[in-house]
Amino acid sequence: MKKKVVIYFFLIITIINLVSLGIILYQRQKIPVPSFQTEEQNVFDRVKREVKLTPEQIEQFQILRTTFHTKLDSLSTQVEQDNKRLATEIKKDNPDTVIINRLIRDISAMQTKSKYLVIHHFYSIKKILTKEQQEKFFDIVLQRFTGKNKLTGPACTGQIDTHTK
Repeated sequence: MKKKVVIYFFLIITIINLVSLGIILYQRQKIPVPSFQTEEQNVFDRVKREVKLTPEQIEQFQILRTTFHTKLDSLSTQVEQDNKRLATEIKKDNPDTVIINRLIRDISAMQTKSKYLVIHHFYSIKKILTKEQQEKFFDIVLQRFTGKNKLTGPACTGQIDTHTK
């Protein structure tokens, strides 16, 4: 009798597990799989589509993008490292203002360099586009520059005076 109860118990547990597994697999098919494309790739796809790049332009554009992003990523990594050093120095009980000022100058110089890099990249892209394509491309670029990554704190929106001592 006891053996029958154990067998029935394992049989019921097995059936419940199989039904659960079936439900999970069925539900998984209904859930859309998220795209693992980066935002950068989505923007490039949008540019290709809306600017109507030719295959030759796409190839040239891709070469320019690869070179640009390699340089920009290197600068971004350096800025990130210096930002960490800056934060570490500021946390100290007696922070060294000479080090802080040097790091701020270095970060500022790298950010300026990255802006020049961006502008040079846009000039390079402009050379491979027709006038109509340039207009559409720079419309997309302007949307990206003005629509994202805006600072929204009180100092950035003019709610507090940042020029007082």
